Amino acid sequence: MKTKSPLISVIMLNYNGLKYIKRTIPQILKLDYPNYEFIIVDNGSADGSIEFIKEMQIKSEKVKIRLIENGENLGYSKGKNIGVKHAKGEYVLLLDNDVLIKNIKTLEELIKCYASYKKIAFLYVPLFDLKKNKSTLYGVFYSIYGTLENKPLVSKASLSIPTKPYFIGSPTGADIFFKKSNWKKIGEFDDSQPFNIDDVDIGARSWILGYENYSLRNSYFYHLGIDYDDNKKYVFRTKYYFSGNLRAILKNYNTCSLIKILPLFILYHLCKSIFYSIKRKDPRIFFAFFSSVTLFLKNLQDTLKQRKIIQSKRVIKEDIFLRIKPPKFG
Repeated sequence: MKTKSPLISVIMLNYNGLKYIKRTIPQILKLDYPNYEFIIVDNGSADGSIEFIKEMQIKSEKVKIRLIENGENLGYSKGKNIGVKHAKGEYVLLLDNDVLIKNIKTLEELIKCYASYKKIAFLYVPLFDLKKNKSTLYGVFYSIYGTLENKPLVSKASLSIPTKPYFIGSPTGADIFFKKSNWKKIGEFDDSQPFNIDDVDIGARSWILGYENYSLRNSYFYHLGIDYDDNKKYVFRTKYYFSGNLRAILKNYNTCSLIKILPLFILYHLCKSIFYSIKRKDPRIFFAFFSSVTLFLKNLQDTLKQRKIIQSKRVIKEDIFLRIKPPKFG
């Protein structure tokens, strides 16, 4: 007797991403898997996204598109948390609106891989800029400065080799595959700030709760929205980077790791804000850093409360995620 394929909920968060979803939504509707639903969570778009999604709802015959309209921008983490709460699937593929899936067999591959590992929490698919053959988006790895920033570049050819997945500290928030039951056990994304707290927090938390995180080695997605040169976007990321990373560190790291890492982390990001303010000729970067410090202090009491809860549930005493390094790609 043939076993029925488990239901997968494909969830996409959108905010003013019309130029992306015109390309990414049609690909999701082409996925070759017999049992999946498609949920789009919209954070108050005003660029024609809603109209386009509703048009696709009418056109889509194979898969029903469920649209959740938040009416306002609730932030990255909260928007995705809402999507997962509405998911009916046993498994969830959580996506940004600018992630382009090229392989129509993707869902089948993710299910097969996920089922091979008993302790797995999150499975990740590396990302490439559509116009480039090399990328650093093959997983989040932790360091004494928060997360490892200057990772070696990896080529598409190296990620097209049929071999086993590799350990990562955390997936990036752009695409994450998981069992909904594990999501409930680990806890959802931290939504204390609009951005830069999702993956770095939940990845570390999953490891100390006894789970493992992996990245595929034989597949990749395209990331359409990569733009490292836009100062406006860089300032926005800086405004939440320090506060998000430091909150994740304080919540999840054991006391020994905190003593070693906190002073270096703070000094490094202060110096980094000064350096890039000069390099990019934009003083807003320096002020965005101090805005992030203010946000961290504002949330400090709640962060300490969350730390107490998480540490009480700790299964693994050591912060083993700090020892996970990028693999050596052939």
